[in-house]
Amino acid sequence: MERSEIADLAKKLRDIKATWTPRENPISLLDKDKFKRMLNPEPPPITQLSHVAEASGAPGFAPSVDWRNHNGNHVTAIRNQFSCGSCVSFCTVAVLESMASIEKNQLLDLSEADQHFCSSHGASCGGWNDNDAFNQIKSRGVCSEASFPYANAFPNNDPGYYWYHDPPPNPVCHIAANRNDSVVKLTNVHNMAHNQAAIKSYLTNTGPVSCSIAVYDDFQSYGSGVYHHVSGSLEGYHCIEVIGYNEAGQYWICKNSWGTSWGMSGFINIAYGEIGIDDYDKIGVTGVILPAAPHGWYGYESLGGLLTSTPNAVSWSENRIDVVARGTDSSVYHKWWDGSHWNGWESLGGQIQGAPAICSWAQGRLDICAVGLDHHLYHKWFQSGWSNWEDLGGLLSSDPACVSWGPNRIDIFAAGMDCAMYHLWWDGIWHGWENLGGIITTAPAVSSWASGRLDCFARGTNNHLFHKWFSGGWSNWEDLGDNMYGNPGAVSWGPNRIDVFFPSQNNSMNHKWWNGNAWSGGENLGGALLSGVGVSSWKAGRLDCFVEGTNSAMYHKWYQ
Repeated sequence: MERSEIADLAKKLRDIKATWTPRENPISLLDKDKFKRMLNPEPPPITQLSHVAEASGAPGFAPSVDWRNHNGNHVTAIRNQFSCGSCVSFCTVAVLESMASIEKNQLLDLSEADQHFCSSHGASCGGWNDNDAFNQIKSRGVCSEASFPYANAFPNNDPGYYWYHDPPPNPVCHIAANRNDSVVKLTNVHNMAHNQAAIKSYLTNTGPVSCSIAVYDDFQSYGSGVYHHVSGSLEGYHCIEVIGYNEAGQYWICKNSWGTSWGMSGFINIAYGEIGIDDYDKIGVTGVILPAAPHGWYGYESLGGLLTSTPNAVSWSENRIDVVARGTDSSVYHKWWDGSHWNGWESLGGQIQGAPAICSWAQGRLDICAVGLDHHLYHKWFQSGWSNWEDLGGLLSSDPACVSWGPNRIDIFAAGMDCAMYHLWWDGIWHGWENLGGIITTAPAVSSWASGRLDCFARGTNNHLFHKWFSGGWSNWEDLGDNMYGNPGAVSWGPNRIDVFFPSQNNSMNHKWWNGNAWSGGENLGGALLSGVGVSSWKAGRLDCFVEGTNSAMYHKWYQ
């Protein structure tokens, strides 16, 4: 559209008191033939409402929704399809990226080129439909933009190439050698057709959707406001991401794929009922499947709090973690991971010195033990609710450690006033305290990799890590070397596997492990620790470590 035509359009819009204003932009300056190359010449299919399961029984919807500010920003950056008719791939990838943010809290940049040129669509700039495009994501996924950048599909790495060559050559598909390392898939495709209540409910409660529109000449010059068609002929069809709506203003809020110089920095408000937006199918997706993370260490992440002890942790089932630590009021505080969110901190009361310990012998069961101000051991448990604190006696000089090797079994260890290690256990009744000897200069740590097996760790008088185990009887103390400068933590993720963590001389976290045949380590995992290390494992190959940082907050580092 020439500049004079935009001026005429602006006057016409003023005369009729239109709700939007035009603006010159790179798209408006394209001639009609070049503009049409960005569009699909064929109208999209329209699903009959009687064939759409989501069309009835939809929950209510909010007066307005915008996923740029709906429990956070879940709309990724504006992209530019340039001269290719790849809008459906830009639209569906945008919806997938939004859902990865909503469901997985992951901000992704995925490859529109992989989606458009390497899928069943094929290496061309022809149009497509969003239902087929989403099903391709479901079956083959989409890799990262870094694995196949959009520009790399075009001659001279120029995505505007199609505007300047007639006929243009086909783009190409590049399959990255590491494609599978970054592939993201989806589980469910939800077609709400044009049922407006279901669509608004979905936008309120679930996330953005894709939608097709009919594109007229004046759409090229959209600058701001609520768009409605005023003049010009039908040029083709286009796919956009619908990220919200506004009932008071009677419009849909949409993300386009023509760069930030078009519209309101790449976004547009489209009036209800305009350009087919209420006629064509709207499709959403759920169940984002992220690529398996490569094995390695991740973190440290701050989990907040104001700690005055080592945090200790346990898992009672897959994707569940419970952590306890002492707060500034000397009470025990509890924070837990439920598989998707961290919850807490919850005060469990008590007046303790040092760090509490935690173990579990069944799903839904937690046992916490801590040393009181009188040096006695105190016990509190959770099973459908929290018990009171129970005094188990003893006269202890260190923090306790506890573990369970099976149902209704608890083993607790701590240093006595003579610096020997003492053992108390529950098998339906309490037994002990049993003197296991040694002279230990930290709190002990304990793990169990099988029923009837216990592995205890503590620092000796030479600052080395010492190991003592039970398997039908107690071993002697074994010197494992490795100078340590704080309380250890230990866990087992499976038979004949033990992982031990402790602060090193420079206050970083050190890791040593037993693989069934030999000890390995120590591995320096960095950090700046103000405490010992608490550790748990909820499956083979998974470790979750917790420490107090120099700001007294709790930090989490994990291996998967």
